[in-house]
Amino acid sequence: MKTIKLALITLVVITLFAACDATSSDSVTLNSEEVIKPSVTLAEPKSAESISNPKSEPQIQQGFNTTDPVPFIIRTPAKQAREPFFLPDENVKETKNLFHKDYSLNQINSKQFDETAYGFFVVIQYDDGTILDYSLDKVNNKYFVKRFTLAGKYQPHEPFNNIHKDIIYKILEISGADDPELFFQELISSPKITKYKGCTVQQKQSKYAMVDLTSCEFDNRTDLSLYNSKSNP
Repeated sequence: MKTIKLALITLVVITLFAACDATSSDSVTLNSEEVIKPSVTLAEPKSAESISNPKSEPQIQQGFNTTDPVPFIIRTPAKQAREPFFLPDENVKETKNLFHKDYSLNQINSKQFDETAYGFFVVIQYDDGTILDYSLDKVNNKYFVKRFTLAGKYQPHEPFNNIHKDIIYKILEISGADDPELFFQELISSPKITKYKGCTVQQKQSKYAMVDLTSCEFDNRTDLSLYNSKSNP
């Protein structure tokens, strides 16, 4: 009889252990699911944060600059978006005739000129790589200069060479300078603005436009530009 009772007790104990194991296993399974689900959810923002981590920005920027560097010169005043400035008819005629003289033909590598009812533009490349680029809009039979730039190699001390001095003086005359040669000397002698990284900027106001002389060593470029100084970029 004692043997039968002992066997029954053992059977009950084994059954209880088995039930406890089953319950414990189920609870682990449920807890595991509850833990896994949030862990997956939390992993996504962490991944997004790692992509936008500031530590990774210099690497991205460095790769961008290596493949497609942004020229310093485009950050300077003359390269910002500005309103066109008015140019009288007489100056417009001078502009049209300025670069079509026979004496300059042997210095020109290529030339593009286009005129429509809405204005005209010119792009001229000289043999030494200097490029003249200007564009005028015609509005209500009046002309407004949208772009006017003579771009050459980096020459901060003697901007442009003697071959282009006549062209520069003509540009300054078109801008409204009474004495273009004196105006240019005063321009290159004016204080240099150095707050634009990698570039020096010199400016002098003419009658119709601001005359801007910008040199950027990194870009190996010196620009003489006309723009509307009264409009804020």
